[in-house]
Amino acid sequence: MSFSSIVGHERPVRVLRRALASGRVPHAYLFWGPDGVGKERVAGAAAGALLCTDPGALERAEGCGACPACRKLDAGDHPDLHRLVPDGASIPVDAVRRLQEALAYRSFERGRKVAIIRDGFRMTREAANALLKTLEEPPGGTHIFLLARHRSQLLPTLVSRCQSLRFDPLAHDQVLAVLRDLGAPPEQAAALAGASGGCPGVVWGEDPGVVLDRVQEAEDLVARWDDLAAAERFEWAGRWAGSRDDLAHRLDCLEHALQRRMRRTAGTGRPDERTLDRLDAITRVRRWLDRNVNVQLALDALFLDAAGREWEDLTCDP
Repeated sequence: MSFSSIVGHERPVRVLRRALASGRVPHAYLFWGPDGVGKERVAGAAAGALLCTDPGALERAEGCGACPACRKLDAGDHPDLHRLVPDGASIPVDAVRRLQEALAYRSFERGRKVAIIRDGFRMTREAANALLKTLEEPPGGTHIFLLARHRSQLLPTLVSRCQSLRFDPLAHDQVLAVLRDLGAPPEQAAALAGASGGCPGVVWGEDPGVVLDRVQEAEDLVARWDDLAAAERFEWAGRWAGSRDDLAHRLDCLEHALQRRMRRTAGTGRPDERTLDRLDAITRVRRWLDRNVNVQLALDALFLDAAGREWEDLTCDP
């Protein structure tokens, strides 16, 4: 993976290239933005430049792609690149401690070690506090890339010790380019790009028919939401709660449908406060689900337009 293969994300890539070329790379970055938007790909490109053994790699801000280190990175078995991903719904403290132990060892090849932590907001509080110690006193030559949907999902003390870079959804033609590069046939790429909300990772590998069905479901819900009777709202909540594997993507599709509604009404001169409230509610529901709040209760609150701060205060643990 190299920066030249990254589609979009011009500002984050420009900032990273400048830091690499200067030789003054912060020890910790926080990449935040929607799931599937490409944060991990960019982190991988930065790791490629940092771990490449070509003497000019940092100045170019680009791995050479040919040295033994680059070949190991491409094969996914470089000993100085460590990836930490959730174990189920969370990242436990034991996993963070194993990472800390690995980072404390001497590097194998380049004098640098890189860690990429996917879904950092899934760290338990104990795990986050353990990582904080590493961010406060990082081993020499260590660079950590912490990935999350939003800064607010992380402990403020963690955020304050990272350089934050925001990742925005890609334009439609950029998503098309990513999907085609991944090997999607043209017709399939077009169908998936239209349903991605600017986040190719959300739809890549999915059945296009299933994706389009979820998009249409979300559009139908947004169009009818105000007119739904209470029984229908509970029915929607129950159906979504019963298919937990699809829930994250269904929430993504609903969020994108609401955002499209916001854009359609932007020229009317009247703020669409109800749609804004529902977008805020989706953010809260995601946070509750990350905290293992009962799925049915969270979705009941969402569809009943009750997923406000008051519901959170009554139902969620502090």
